[in-house]
Amino acid sequence: MYNKNDKITEKGLLCMANIQTIKSVPYHYRHLPIGGGGYVTGFFFHPTDRNVLYCRTDIGGMYRFHYEKQAWESLIDPVSMEDLRETCPISAALDKENADKLYIASGAWKRESHGLVTVSTDRGKTFVKHELPVFVHGNLHGRGAGERLWYDEKKKRLWLASQMDGLWFSADEGVSWEKAEQFPETGCTFVSVFENVMLVGTEGLQRRKEQCRGNSLYASRDGGETFFALEQPEYEWVEGSRLHGLVAQRCAADEEYVYVSFSANGIRSQNVERGYTCDCGDCSSGRIARYCFSDDGRMTMEDITPEKGSFGYSAVDARHGLLITATIGRRGGDKVLLSNDWGNSWKCVLHGLDVGQMAFRLSYMKPCYNGGNNLIHWMTDVKMDPHRKGVAWFNTGTGVFRTENLTDDTVIWQDWCDGMEETVHINVHAPAGGRVQVLDMIGDLGGFAFTDVDKHCENSFADDDGNRYITCLSCDWPDGDPDHIAVTARGNWTGKTKGGLIISRDGAKTWKRVPMPMGLSEELDDLLNRISGVNINAGWVAVSADGQSYIWAVAERIFLHARNVIVSPNQGKDFIRSRVMKKDGTEATGMMKPVADRVDPQLIYGFGDKGEVYVSRDGGLTFHEKTSPDEFKGINCGLVDCADRTEIRAAGGERGVLYVATGEGLWKLMYDEKADDFTAMRLLSPKNKAFCVGLGLGVPGSDYFKEQKMVYFNGVINGVYGFYRTPDDGKTIERINTDQQMYGSIHSIDGDKRTYGRYFLATGSSGLLYGEEVKT
Repeated sequence: MYNKNDKITEKGLLCMANIQTIKSVPYHYRHLPIGGGGYVTGFFFHPTDRNVLYCRTDIGGMYRFHYEKQAWESLIDPVSMEDLRETCPISAALDKENADKLYIASGAWKRESHGLVTVSTDRGKTFVKHELPVFVHGNLHGRGAGERLWYDEKKKRLWLASQMDGLWFSADEGVSWEKAEQFPETGCTFVSVFENVMLVGTEGLQRRKEQCRGNSLYASRDGGETFFALEQPEYEWVEGSRLHGLVAQRCAADEEYVYVSFSANGIRSQNVERGYTCDCGDCSSGRIARYCFSDDGRMTMEDITPEKGSFGYSAVDARHGLLITATIGRRGGDKVLLSNDWGNSWKCVLHGLDVGQMAFRLSYMKPCYNGGNNLIHWMTDVKMDPHRKGVAWFNTGTGVFRTENLTDDTVIWQDWCDGMEETVHINVHAPAGGRVQVLDMIGDLGGFAFTDVDKHCENSFADDDGNRYITCLSCDWPDGDPDHIAVTARGNWTGKTKGGLIISRDGAKTWKRVPMPMGLSEELDDLLNRISGVNINAGWVAVSADGQSYIWAVAERIFLHARNVIVSPNQGKDFIRSRVMKKDGTEATGMMKPVADRVDPQLIYGFGDKGEVYVSRDGGLTFHEKTSPDEFKGINCGLVDCADRTEIRAAGGERGVLYVATGEGLWKLMYDEKADDFTAMRLLSPKNKAFCVGLGLGVPGSDYFKEQKMVYFNGVINGVYGFYRTPDDGKTIERINTDQQMYGSIHSIDGDKRTYGRYFLATGSSGLLYGEEVKT
């Protein structure tokens, strides 16, 4: 609440007390349903309890399958932005003798950071956390390889085959760790123990010879005291590859054999050392090997690869002679292959839309919305249910699929992503009127326009033929015509849509791409040509309050350079370059993100990469730098969202009013036309923080445009991270979540302008959610 001594400083800054009183308002949260959408990287069946199944994802944490509900349940709801490591699991392990036990290794982003091992004794309801002595990253290239965590029940040891720091073990369930110094490699892909044999897959980098990897598969017969290299299938040289040699991917075993999958870098692999899996864009020269370990110490290896070519293998599973695998990176579509004789012969049970049957349940996955093709890709794990005959699951880069008739002549696969919301949401917007209730800017899938917060959308943003645009970064619309929507979108992987600025005039039912405005500068021509290609950021868009002008900051990767801001005064027919001027009269050389006033069509704002604030009074033709709070210095608003941790909202119905969450504070900026400058009001005390902000209906049954706004934000108040709201610009602050309602990384927030008390959370870990007050 405000201090009695609040005052306006010389620069118009309203100061507040350091401590703010808050109260709690009970909220419940639900997902706006999309289903799947992200890369699921592995499955875990318990060998004796038929009701235990987990899966891991690259950025969405772990899920547990609820068999009665036939739906997935997230295990990371309590994970907050203060520590996101649990959102990126690289592996998990189960205790064969205790089905309630679950071990997870996770970590994220910084090489100098350490990972976590979290241990649950109640099937993922609660966890105890232990710091790891090594780096772990669940979203690193190679994340689709096998399980790097393994619990050996006989020796009561937890093994960690780390991604960069070698092989480690813990004798006290993850509390302390010791390195297996005798192990010869640093980059590992899996560790498994079968009877008296331990297998460890590696990247083969420590014994690399020039452009060829060393051996990638090692075994131990003495519980990890010593290791020896195993024979591998023959590698066929791949012309154009930057690093040659097979990498052991995954392993499985039945009563007779141990099976190992292998893959190698392709010529288009984005990473050299970890270019052996499909998540690097390419792979090649895959193999499936069958090993027999006899009691007298002998070992034999046979190459049982179903098909050989310029593609790899990762997934492999075995049950009583029944063996299943899948190709990765295969041109013309990947295959699922099945053998009922230990790999001596094989049958294809899924290939595109020609072999097997895809019975899609989620609309956006259907071939009609994917260029007439099967959208299956990144199939790095396939597991057969050990308790249910004929049931198997496979992962993809867009969710999970299940069959219940694996051994029939025609195998039917269904997407089964109920409860699984693993999409990365970049921005969320809730228009005050029009056909659409929520506009969702989303990674990979593009964008969704929800007309009902509880119902799936038919498809994401697409052209007239159903070909979707992907990774939409920003959108805007005039409040007087909310069905007129502009979006910056990437072109999809097939090239059937091209990136750029797309426009809808019917509330996101149909979309038209604005012709590229070539000839404005050499740099812009180069950027626009790139954006017309595959999967390239298009930038940021603002639409004037009358809908006539589009102000487009054309992106250079994640950067919104001020020199590349362009404006169309006639809805995209013609564009000219905007001029962005510093206070000293020179043109700005930094970055700038445009934001339109919601009332005045001539008033456009700009926010720079060093805390600068700009104003255009001619519809975006010319911007001039204005006074910004000293506290803005160093705040970078000049990147596409998710790259910078700021959020800016212009207030509907109020000329010259904006709310800004800077990552350090929450501000209300008010532009005074006569003074041609801003007054800045701090809504939080200096020690409190806000990361994202949205505006919603402030009074039940009121008019959003005419009444005080409800301001929603996530941040830290009095040292406590959470979700908050204020109906009176910071005088009253209410917490609207509990410690069990955190949902990982939060990228954007907006308030519902039609329903009082409802607001929306765009997450990078747990999908798109809405929160509502619990009715008492």
